[in-house]
Amino acid sequence: MAVQGTVASPDRPRRTFDAVLKDPLFRRALFTGSVVTAILVGIIGAGSSGVLDPGLWTLLQKPIYEGAIRTLGFSVTVIPIGALLGFALGWARVSRHAILSWPAAVYVDLVRGIPVLVLILFAFFWLPTVFGAEDAFESGIFFATLALAIHTGAYQAEIFRAGFQSVLRGQVEAAEAIGLSRWEAMRYVVLPQTFRVTLPALGNEFAVIIKDTSLLSAVGAAELVYWGRTQVQLALGIIEWIIAIWLVIALLYFVVTYIISQVVGAIEHAYRVPGLGTVAF
Repeated sequence: MAVQGTVASPDRPRRTFDAVLKDPLFRRALFTGSVVTAILVGIIGAGSSGVLDPGLWTLLQKPIYEGAIRTLGFSVTVIPIGALLGFALGWARVSRHAILSWPAAVYVDLVRGIPVLVLILFAFFWLPTVFGAEDAFESGIFFATLALAIHTGAYQAEIFRAGFQSVLRGQVEAAEAIGLSRWEAMRYVVLPQTFRVTLPALGNEFAVIIKDTSLLSAVGAAELVYWGRTQVQLALGIIEWIIAIWLVIALLYFVVTYIISQVVGAIEHAYRVPGLGTVAF
C-alpha cells in the first residue's frame, strides 16, 4: 500500500504571513518600533542635516548617545533586581510563618518611609567605605543603583502581596484535594493568576523606575539628567538651547519608558485568559 504524504499548499506561506501581520503582538512591536525610530531619526536627522544649530547639536550628542544608553542600562539593572526582591518579600508577607512575614513587613515599612534620594546618597557615600572599595566612585554608583533597586523592591513587594492575596484560599485547598502538593498548587494555581493580576501595576512601577534613575545624577552617574545639567551650563545662557536640550531629554525618557511599557503590555497580552474580559463603561 502506498503511503500518501501531505502536500504543502502553495498558499500556506501566504496565510502564515497574513496571520503574522494580523497578530496583535506583531502590530504592537511594529508600532512601538515605528514610534521610537521616528523620534530618534527626527532628532538625529535634524542635527546631521543642519536644521539645528551646529553648536546646539554638539551639546545634544552627549545626552543622545551616552545619556540614553546609561539610563537604559541603569533601568535594565534595577528592574529585574527589584522584581526578584519584591517577589520574595511579597511571598514572605503572606507566609503563615511569623519568622518570614514580620521581617518582610518591617523591611517594607522602613524602606518605603525613607526618601529614595536619601537611600542613594547613603549608599554612595557610606557603603564603599564599609566594603573598602578601591574605586570609591564606581563602587558608589553601583551601590547607589542597588539602593534604587532595594527601594522599588519594597513597593513591588506590596504589588506581589496583593497578587497573592487575590487568589482565593479555596482554590489552593481544591488543588490539594486533587492530590497536588503545596508547592505544585503554588506553581500551577497561585503563580499564574498572581502573574496576570500584578502585570499592570508592575508595568507602572517599571515606568517609575526609569524616571527615578534621574536621581542617580545627584551622585554623578552620567545618565540623561546628568548630561542635561552639564550641557545646559555650556549653552551660554541661550534660552532656546536650554529649552531644546531639556525637550530632547524628555523625549529620550519617553522613548525608554515607552519601550519598557510596551514590552510589559505585550507580556500581559500573551498571558491573557481568553474569554476573561474587563468591565467597560
